[in-house]
Amino acid sequence: MAGLTILNTYTLRGSVADFKTAITALAARVEAEGERGVLSYWFFVSADAGLARAVIDYATPKAWIGHHDISMTWPEMTALHGVAALSHVTFLGPITPEIRAWLDRSGLKAQVETGYVASAGFCRT
Repeated sequence: MAGLTILNTYTLRGSVADFKTAITALAARVEAEGERGVLSYWFFVSADAGLARAVIDYATPKAWIGHHDISMTWPEMTALHGVAALSHVTFLGPITPEIRAWLDRSGLKAQVETGYVASAGFCRT
């Protein structure tokens, strides 16, 4: 597995409807104009828990950086941050020195968990 999978957890600041509106707009822009190394971009929300989760697959760790370099200034990303706070990020796959440097510069407040290496599995296409 050469790619990288990210699991994000968000605490809702707004309503579920607000979250769905914001993330639908962001996902559409990422698909149309974003980093081509974003292979899948899925978001889930739980009204009962007041949380949302994302599962994002990147072709390479470099694609993770590219995605964030492109999208962080978009109004759609700002809208997401207005309705949900990123609280936890889990990296499943290699975290490179370049990603660590990007995180250090970002001022990210979320808890970051790393160290998971693929050990078995498959992907059907």
